[in-house]
Amino acid sequence: MKTKLFITMVVVAIIALAIIGCKQDDPPPQEQAKVKPDTPRTLAFGANCKVTIKSADTFTNAEWNTLCDKVVAAVKKGYDSAPNDAVKTNIENHFNTNTVSVDLLKSATYDCEVKSGESSIMYLKANGSTIDGISGNNLFNAIAAMMASANSFHTP
Repeated sequence: MKTKLFITMVVVAIIALAIIGCKQDDPPPQEQAKVKPDTPRTLAFGANCKVTIKSADTFTNAEWNTLCDKVVAAVKKGYDSAPNDAVKTNIENHFNTNTVSVDLLKSATYDCEVKSGESSIMYLKANGSTIDGISGNNLFNAIAAMMASANSFHTP
């Protein structure tokens, strides 16, 4: 009788351990949104043209990386919209000799803005589809406004 009880207890213990051992793992925790540090990026024009991307808003790593890629593409689109090679050279000089930043704001009033007197900051609405939708001419005008504030915009 004791042997039967012992065997029954062992079988129950084995079944309980098997059930506990086969329990599905908890899903990984969702990535928490965090404030991103300044992210320097090399631009796709000029020899050493760089831009620093900033935001006081919070994003996941995936969101931030996507937005940074879109900013680089947007600045290139503005550069490509310059009317001639002389203006493109001025843009390259501006991005080479100034610490230019793009601030991404979730609550921006405008899709793209350069505030009066600011020679090195462009503000973009922090929304990937919004950044994609800004025309090359508007982006070029924003770059030209920064350069005019820095007195580095010279027409040929």
